Amino acid sequence: MFLSQLGEEDCGNPRIEFFKKCLASHNRDIVPNTTCVTELVSILMFISTSKYFSFFFFPQVNFFHKFNFEFIQKFLEKFVSFLFRCCLQLIVDCPSAIQEELDLIRALGYLEEFGVKILPLQVRLCSDRLSLIKDCLAQLSTNYRQSAKLLGLANLLRVAGDDQMERKGQVLILLVEQALSFQDYKAASMHCQELMATGYSKSWEVCSQLGQSEGYHDLSMRQELMAFALTHCPPSAIEALLGVSSSLQTQILYQAVNCQLLPSEGGENINISGPSSQSADLLYWTTSKTMKVLSNTTMTTKAMLHAVSDGQWWKRSLTYLRPLHGQAFGDVLKSGPGENAAVEKQGCHPFYESLIADSYVAEVSFFCALNVVCLLILSSKLMLSYYYSLQIYAHLAPCFKDKCHPLYRADPKELIQMVTKHVSQYGYTDWPEEITTLINQLHYYNERLLDFTQAQILQGLGKGVDVQRFTADGQYKRETILGLAETLEENVYKIAVSLAQRYNVPLWEVYMTHLEFLFTDSGLSTLEIEERAQSLGLFETLKTSPETLHEHMVKYVYPSIEGRDHQRLLYYFTLLENCGCSEVVKHAVKPETHIRLLKKFKAVAPGLNYKKLTDENENPLETLEPVLTSQNILSISKLGPKIPKKDGSMLSPSSIYAVWLQKLFWNGDHHLIKKIPETMDEWLHAYDICSKYFDRLDPDDIVTFIDEITFSSKAVTKLPVEARIEVTKKAIKAVKHISEKSRKKPSENDMDDAESPSVTYEETLNHLQQSLAHLETLTHSFITYLKNSEQDTLQKYGYLYDLSRSEKEKIHDQAVAMCIDGQPLDMVQQLLQVAVGDLGLSPNDIVQCAIKKIVCVLSGNGGSSTSVKDPLGILEGIISAVHASVEKGERVVSSDDLLEWLRPFCGDDSLAVKPRIRVLQILEQAFHLSDEDSKLLVYFRTQAVLRACWPETKVLILIAINGSIRLFLCKDYMMKCWFAIHGCDACCWYGN
Repeated sequence: MFLSQLGEEDCGNPRIEFFKKCLASHNRDIVPNTTCVTELVSILMFISTSKYFSFFFFPQVNFFHKFNFEFIQKFLEKFVSFLFRCCLQLIVDCPSAIQEELDLIRALGYLEEFGVKILPLQVRLCSDRLSLIKDCLAQLSTNYRQSAKLLGLANLLRVAGDDQMERKGQVLILLVEQALSFQDYKAASMHCQELMATGYSKSWEVCSQLGQSEGYHDLSMRQELMAFALTHCPPSAIEALLGVSSSLQTQILYQAVNCQLLPSEGGENINISGPSSQSADLLYWTTSKTMKVLSNTTMTTKAMLHAVSDGQWWKRSLTYLRPLHGQAFGDVLKSGPGENAAVEKQGCHPFYESLIADSYVAEVSFFCALNVVCLLILSSKLMLSYYYSLQIYAHLAPCFKDKCHPLYRADPKELIQMVTKHVSQYGYTDWPEEITTLINQLHYYNERLLDFTQAQILQGLGKGVDVQRFTADGQYKRETILGLAETLEENVYKIAVSLAQRYNVPLWEVYMTHLEFLFTDSGLSTLEIEERAQSLGLFETLKTSPETLHEHMVKYVYPSIEGRDHQRLLYYFTLLENCGCSEVVKHAVKPETHIRLLKKFKAVAPGLNYKKLTDENENPLETLEPVLTSQNILSISKLGPKIPKKDGSMLSPSSIYAVWLQKLFWNGDHHLIKKIPETMDEWLHAYDICSKYFDRLDPDDIVTFIDEITFSSKAVTKLPVEARIEVTKKAIKAVKHISEKSRKKPSENDMDDAESPSVTYEETLNHLQQSLAHLETLTHSFITYLKNSEQDTLQKYGYLYDLSRSEKEKIHDQAVAMCIDGQPLDMVQQLLQVAVGDLGLSPNDIVQCAIKKIVCVLSGNGGSSTSVKDPLGILEGIISAVHASVEKGERVVSSDDLLEWLRPFCGDDSLAVKPRIRVLQILEQAFHLSDEDSKLLVYFRTQAVLRACWPETKVLILIAINGSIRLFLCKDYMMKCWFAIHGCDACCWYGN
């Protein structure tokens, strides 16, 4: 590194001279990478700020003694800039380190513009970069106005590191403080608004300073500043800021009313001034003198009474309050002597005569005054209805001349009812236009009055109804009415029904909502729900729309019912049946069938989850199994044909018996098998009891039951092999006996139908005989070896073979698994030999299948990737097993077979090269490859190496297998690598 080689003794070092030549030549090839450029910048900074500067460029002159320091510094700065410009010409890329150096260079120029004298090295070593910003502000009083340039300088100096928000906040705080020191409130406000917009919490102090500045007259902005300061200040400052904020709020209120009444020393002069001049006194009059005023109550009261009794005080107070009331009152006072000629003089109390010299009143109709008085005595809710009723009555029966007519003494409510009834009875009368208008208005305000009255009733219920929204928002009104229907309170329910009729909300929706509430949230028992629904007469209306009723019940009510609540479910389906919903039910089981099933299950199986039983996504036999007993099996089996399965078909009694017999065999029963079997004799006794019910099982259900007790995980764990063999033998004998009985007892149908059971029993016998033969192989030495092995893997093989029943598919899968696990081929061959029957499987088939699975995983196809984690390692194990088999002289699988199976994968150019190379390498290590396969391996290796560095490169197989051409390619690409490392252009090489 250049910097490490530069010391005090290197004043005339040739390397330094070479370094100077490099700068003069501007040759990019000499400094080809970023690291060298960064080092070069460091050298220049070191040289330019140390004594090496004089030795480096002026070896014969003691430079620092001949010239004054200021000249040296100026020359040095210019020369540093020159050196850095030279360095910039060497930079090709621009990572963060280089960018930081460039920003530092630009920052030096900014500092010089602001008049800050500092060496580059001092800037680099400065830990508190914010102090440089402070120095810029201290140089000139107006520098704070150059906010954009100062923020740019802060970015270049990396103030506050990489936290841009913190950097901007710190600089803006400095600008606000500087602006406040020169009382430049406009600039301070602009920067404070920017701080508040960014949410910089540390700026609360400068914001509060500006908010408390009396010279800043924008009260609303000061209020915002104080609010921001209160939000972000520490708890200790809250009290003081609240006092200032309160004072500021008082100023704003005084400014809003455009007056300010403060007592003077003589008690006569009223000081009207702007809020800014009185801000210091506002807090005084609102807070600091409170205790003093309270302690001098008597004196204060006397002074107040003395002021109020003074007529001049009243006159001046009214004058000051005049702007609050507009100009009408002032116009009366300023009216000329001739302007009141058309009005009468108004007498007033002697106390007020000093205020108004001549008071007059305009002449008005006493009839109108009578109407106004009548309206004022009414409730505000009746006013408009009463007014239009009065007008209609007066038009129909004129009585304006009689000021004491009984009309004006009548009860307003009675008058409204009488007029409304009259115009409603004669609604089709050809009224005059003016009366028609009044009638329309009367109807309109009657409706509004009724709305408001009912809204008041709702509000009185305490249900949180928004009265104004209820009268204006139709959707809210509908939702409120339906919400009120969800109650057990009679008065609330009646109000909901009344409102529904009033506002045309369908009663069907109200009744449906109430019914849903009864089922879901009322907390009532089923009997109580039934009684309430009957007493309210809900179903007469609900049954008018059975399809909608069924939809609502299925969507909202049925999910809320617990599956074991048979009484509630029974009422639910009874309700659907009575309302005519059977026709719209698309499920296989209709409400009528549900009712029959529930009545039966309620009696014989109260713990049954009926909803799960009838769920299309559940297995009904699994749901029935927990509740089946010897006492209810007969009743439940008869219900089987009415219970649907997942596929849409119905359960058979035989399948229900089969499930119960499995439960009986394993768990016993309180009546038939009182103790869970443990010994072989007990297991055989349990089987004998179960076999008594074989005549109620179909042949396929017999197979299901026997397989469960002989070839399930539970059977392998609990029953000895001898017991399983004995059970199977007994089952074969029992099936033969049942088959003979079925032949001797044909059905009433034709003979073809009579023969079908015997065919089925024949298949059952074949299945059981296969099971027996397989059980007898469990005593084979190979299977015994697997089961008794200390290795978990071998024990698992024995367990899987036990469960397989020598079925071809299971044996095949187990053999492939053993092959993938890397087991010897002779073990796979023994497994195939022990299995019962001619399965048509050979070790060659098993290995080929395993190879296909591995190739499938390597190719990225199929779903085998989840079970095969290391395909190449597994493949290597298979090939090793095959190699070991070949070495032993076994002719199970040959190397040619492996090459034949793997060659298509290795020759597929669309697949990745590395796994194909690895496959060939594994084959090469285990077997001797043919000449063709060896060339293929060389080709793959060549292609893999080239594509790793040059992905677009394609190599023909003829080129790859030719030694001389490969050598030429190797040299050519090595040269390209050399050029790439040294940053040179290959074209220059080939050109020379």
